[in-house]
Amino acid sequence: MIFFCEDCGEKNDLGKENIKNGKAVFRCVSCQYLNSYMVSAALKETDILLKKITSCPEVIGTFLYHKKNRVINNHMPKMLHETDLEILGRCLLNSYLTAQSLYSDINEEMVTISDKHITIQKIEPDLFIFIVSKNLPLSETVQNLLISLIKKKNSNEFF
Repeated sequence: MIFFCEDCGEKNDLGKENIKNGKAVFRCVSCQYLNSYMVSAALKETDILLKKITSCPEVIGTFLYHKKNRVINNHMPKMLHETDLEILGRCLLNSYLTAQSLYSDINEEMVTISDKHITIQKIEPDLFIFIVSKNLPLSETVQNLLISLIKKKNSNEFF
């Protein structure tokens, strides 16, 4: 990650080892000034994973949907408004939760609307990822990135 010195403005390239407990503390390479920044590294890493998923050729877009907070991270095409995603998220989440109430071992749901395929995956009890793609099944690359996202949740590095 790139951080700029508060004193001289010099660019400093930091690794993950410099970020602990949501704080980046480092000495500037140029002036040796001790800098301290509050950083949400987990959120940034999650955003990077979502962008990587979205960059796959078969993926049209992704968004994170929280039961209470609605759409919290949007990487969908601009033609879809926030309200469109909230309605889509709410309807498909109800479908997912209904299926899960009958079959508790369901981890994801795939829905086809027109020629678009939507995969819904639970990340946390109240947090879900929606992946809209051109075809099913999702590629191995997307599946591996999705697994990385789930592992972040399990290692308490998520949000």
